[in-house]
Amino acid sequence: MSIRRTEGQTPVTLRPTTETAKAPAKAQNVLRVKDGFESVKGVGGTNTAAAVAAPTTTPTQGAAPGRLALDSKEAQSAIQTSLKHLTPPMTASSLLAANKSGPTLAPKSVERDALGMTHVRLDRVHEGVKVYGEQLISHLGQDGKVSSVTGEQNPIPAGLGSQKPKLAPQQVIDIAKKDLGGKPDKQPSAERVIYQDAEGKYHSAYQVEVTQITNQAEPKKQNYIIDANSGKVLESFNKIHGYSRPLAGGDTQATTVFATPNAPIPDLGKATSKVTVSNDITVDSLKLDLDIKHTFSGDLTISLTSPSGKTAVVQNRKGGGVDDVKGSFDLSAFAGESAKGDWTLTVEDKAKRDTGTLQSWGLTVTGKGTTPPPTDPVGTADDKTMYSGNVDLKTTKNADGTYSLEDSTRGKGVVTYDAKNANTASGQTKISDDNDKWGEATDPARAKAGIDAHYGAAATYDFMKEVLGRDSIDGAGEKLVSYVHVRNNYVNAFWDGEKMSYGDGDGKQSGPLTTLDIAGHEIAHGLTQRTANLVYSGESGGLNESFSDIIGTGVEWHAAQKNPDVKWNWTVGEAAWTPTNGDPHDGLRYMNDPTKDNYSVDNYKNYPKQTEVHGSSGISNNAFYLLVEGGKNRTSGLEVKDGIGMEDGLKIFGRALTTYMTPKTNFAQAREATIKSATDLYGADSNQVQKVKDAWTAVGVN
Repeated sequence: MSIRRTEGQTPVTLRPTTETAKAPAKAQNVLRVKDGFESVKGVGGTNTAAAVAAPTTTPTQGAAPGRLALDSKEAQSAIQTSLKHLTPPMTASSLLAANKSGPTLAPKSVERDALGMTHVRLDRVHEGVKVYGEQLISHLGQDGKVSSVTGEQNPIPAGLGSQKPKLAPQQVIDIAKKDLGGKPDKQPSAERVIYQDAEGKYHSAYQVEVTQITNQAEPKKQNYIIDANSGKVLESFNKIHGYSRPLAGGDTQATTVFATPNAPIPDLGKATSKVTVSNDITVDSLKLDLDIKHTFSGDLTISLTSPSGKTAVVQNRKGGGVDDVKGSFDLSAFAGESAKGDWTLTVEDKAKRDTGTLQSWGLTVTGKGTTPPPTDPVGTADDKTMYSGNVDLKTTKNADGTYSLEDSTRGKGVVTYDAKNANTASGQTKISDDNDKWGEATDPARAKAGIDAHYGAAATYDFMKEVLGRDSIDGAGEKLVSYVHVRNNYVNAFWDGEKMSYGDGDGKQSGPLTTLDIAGHEIAHGLTQRTANLVYSGESGGLNESFSDIIGTGVEWHAAQKNPDVKWNWTVGEAAWTPTNGDPHDGLRYMNDPTKDNYSVDNYKNYPKQTEVHGSSGISNNAFYLLVEGGKNRTSGLEVKDGIGMEDGLKIFGRALTTYMTPKTNFAQAREATIKSATDLYGADSNQVQKVKDAWTAVGVN
């Protein structure tokens, strides 16, 4: 089944490594060493990129996971290697043209992950002008060489960047202001861009953002793309993601670990390999997948040893003259064991004359999860929230002996302030407590919303750190700032690009919108903004909203593993939503059955009927649910048998967002991104990869 692409962009391409063509060192002038599109004056005043050293393929194994400073040695090496791979050799004439027009790719960010891979995100530039929403991501393996590339460079007509527009910036600003109506909070600015419309045609355009937050029931950062010659509004959408909307999980868990040692099995020798299970699961069932290449499998004795030291023999010199050992083995002998820790596979050659290779192996463990200890084992859960029971808040003691909701233990900080019912959150009005026991009956009622918001932000930080392996939304510990008591009776919560704003609700539609899944949802918009930066319209907008639902549910799930008072489910925002607060049947959206809200769609074939981003989010929301839990898509009737569990699903979708998605990714490209992510984490032949494919197929995305 073909997938209609509404963004006019070619699908994500995950290209294999190709041999890098050799180019003169001076052709590497496309490098940028800082974020953005700052010009650097070259010879004769021409705008060129900064001069750099010759490219290398030095591995970045010494760098810790996280975002790298663009001017660091490791980032520069990765950038140069990427540009050399992506930029064709230049002739004298093409080099001259490049120097006149400026760089064609501008480094946006460089991140290293826990697998040892490095990912270079590059903004596309044409004739010195930014190409709106188009990026390439170069993926480098542990050896420092490019292994694949996400994104394509479609041809752009000459002159769109170099030719002077008919309209001046102030003229297009006036067009945007007139279209929106009302007075903006601040004077807008216009940026020249090259824009591709839904039919694939490129335009010389301006991007204008008009902000209206003060005294607005619906806060706006309205984004306009306006043709630079005709003044036509090509696209418009609000970049602030509000929460006002136009089989609950059990305790069974499953996890898979995978290794590709490619270890030689010497004649009359042995090969060993270890994998580590991080989940604290009591084994109900365990499946071992093996891929051993050997010229005489009857020589081999294969055994598996658990973290406790118990050993089970998988094969004891069986197979006769058959070559290789490949397949799945059910090891019920480990039932009742704790899966957490190192598992060791041993392959021994017991006869002369034959050798082989332990190519890859993996374990799939299913069983009951054990609640882990709190993140801070010395803390005391003596702070009472409205929605999440008793918790242990990290705070700061002030000079006057009081305590405030300022946490310096997570990244660069997690802080929560009182907006004092102002229309726009600002300032640093602290929320204080006399004895650091928050939520006592004698405490001011005004502190309650702050307690939940502070806990929600901390829980979101912990989720990103412990599940996604990420230090805050930017990968470098970015401070998470929240404001409560925004406006009066305000039924909304939103991320404005810098901070969180929470309304208190009106007591009719909702209570305070400071629940865990709402906090996780909104802060996840910040994660998306700092990584894939999915455009908030069309298919990419539906994915933007969906990934916030997915991560919000993930935050709720992760907190529930530590806090027995947190109950997670597949309903979005149910704890704050009235008239039946906390009822999983009363919420904003339903990931297990998106059509239940009588608004959302659950299958791509119905996308033309519902393109609004909250409604179309149901497509990927349901794909994620089916991946995790298994089940049937209501519209297609297609079934995914046996999901892979919440942790594996979150790791796959989280990695896809931060590593393989670009601003204009559509649903078909999201499928490819999650398949690539699952392949990285669990292997190309893994159960996880197959289930990712099955889940997307069930929701009509192929």
